[in-house]
This record gives sequence, C-alpha cells and structure tokens, in this order.
Amino acid sequence: KGKGDLDLSRGFGDGINWMTLKSTAEAEEKKPFFILIHKTWCGACQNLKESLRDSIKFKELSELFHMINLEDEEEPEDDGYAPDGKYIPRLLFLDNSGHLNEDLINENGNPKYKYFYSNADQVFCLPVILSMEKAIEKFYEDDEDDLNGFGDGEENLDYGEYTDENLLDELSKTNETENVENVSHDEF
Repeated sequence: KGKGDLDLSRGFGDGINWMTLKSTAEAEEKKPFFILIHKTWCGACQNLKESLRDSIKFKELSELFHMINLEDEEEPEDDGYAPDGKYIPRLLFLDNSGHLNEDLINENGNPKYKYFYSNADQVFCLPVILSMEKAIEKFYEDDEDDLNGFGDGEENLDYGEYTDENLLDELSKTNETENVENVSHDEF
C-alpha cells in the first residue's frame, strides 16, 4: 500500500474485497451488501475481529457481497443504519438496491439487539456465517446462475474443534449465559 492508502480490512480479514460506501455506488456488479459498523475502542468489536480474521468460510462467502467495513467516525448518521439502536458492532444485510432486510439478524443473539454479533467464544463466527448463508439464500434465490460453481468443496471446511452436528448446540449454550452487559453501544 502506498503512503496514505487506507487499509479497508481494518484487521477483519485480508484477501476480502472491502469497499467504502462511496465505492459501492460506483460498482458495476449487482450484489447484496454486508455492512459492518464498529469502533476501534470497542471490546466486543475486537472479539468479532478475532473471530473473523482467519475464517476461510467468511472469506469464501464474502465473494457474494459488497463488503463494507465502517469504523469510528465513518458510521453513517442515517438512522437506517441503526434500525434498533446505535450499539456496536452491528452487522446489516442490504439487498442489491440498498434496502435493509430486517429478517437477516443474529437469530441466536439478544432480541433487543438484533444486529449485534459478538462473543469471545471460539465459535463466534458461526452466527455471522449462518446469517451470511441465509442472506445468500434470500438474495440469490432467483439468480441460480450467480451461484454456479460457488462453494465447491465447502462441505470440507470446518469451524475448528466443532462438528456440524454440535455447532448450534454449543452456540445456544453460549447465548444462554450472555447478558446485556456484553453489548457495547453509544449512549447519546
């Protein structure tokens, strides 16, 4: 990177085509949007970063999205980017027209903070992966051609010591002990 170039990954994963909001407006390819809103000082955001940075599955699925990583003062003022509050980190999925899909939430998370994804547990990236997969199913349901050849061999990817059979069980145990104090949010 040259002097002054911005590292758009911000530690969330190299090899991903991270974009700015402005650059997505100029993008020719029609894809849904993955928007991550976080702060450098936020512990929950750091947990999320640790979980996603080396995830092969996350990197693979990112190819089907315009990946937007908004840090600190880059957070948009528009309330559309904070549908249920300005807590962080927030992860939003928008269709290729830029409309928020309110059904794509952390289904195993706290219902008060639907777009909050954070947990220091090593299976944390699973909720993000599950939401990305659900978004792909929803946004690409009529575009089978866009998915041809994508994900060949993905069944061989694993999530560490967990198997597909017990991932959701482990995740639900983790969320049973999670409380609202684990949520970082702006109090303005």
